[in-house]
Amino acid sequence: VRAQFCPSAQRALVSPPVLLDEPIARAMGAVPELARAILEQRMPYLVGQIVVKAVTILAVFLVPQGPGHTVPVLACATAAAADVALRVAASRRPRLSPGKHGADLLLVCLLLADAAACGGEASAGGKACRALRMVVPFATLVSLGGNAMRLTARQRAPGDAVEQDCEAVGVGE
Repeated sequence: VRAQFCPSAQRALVSPPVLLDEPIARAMGAVPELARAILEQRMPYLVGQIVVKAVTILAVFLVPQGPGHTVPVLACATAAAADVALRVAASRRPRLSPGKHGADLLLVCLLLADAAACGGEASAGGKACRALRMVVPFATLVSLGGNAMRLTARQRAPGDAVEQDCEAVGVGE
């Protein structure tokens, strides 16, 4: 009876077919544990994310177009994309969620557009580059705020995850 109400119990009843070789399957199984281990180091990980985003905001405002502008922008895009990938890999349900990952995914898209539109010296005066100079700092601040919230949030106990999974579908009400 619990299996029809609680997704975690339902997953336990259905075993996926084995399509990969054993070493590859073991390596794929290690990815969520590695992602969780990285994300458990909250203070250094999130402070690093915040510093990269703060440097990017400064680069957008203060550094003229060229490599000095593009390098921090691409570094921030890489850091934000890696953050999303780690959070998805470490989650119980490895799916992208607009509510959880949308700000970071939007930031990655805007930063890549900024690198493409403002990468060269000649493109510094273009309309797209000027527009992105106004939008990128706000998107970066929103993402930075999400990281600050994750940094100050209290950590969940290991037993909370199963209870929250079943509470989400209304078990026990």
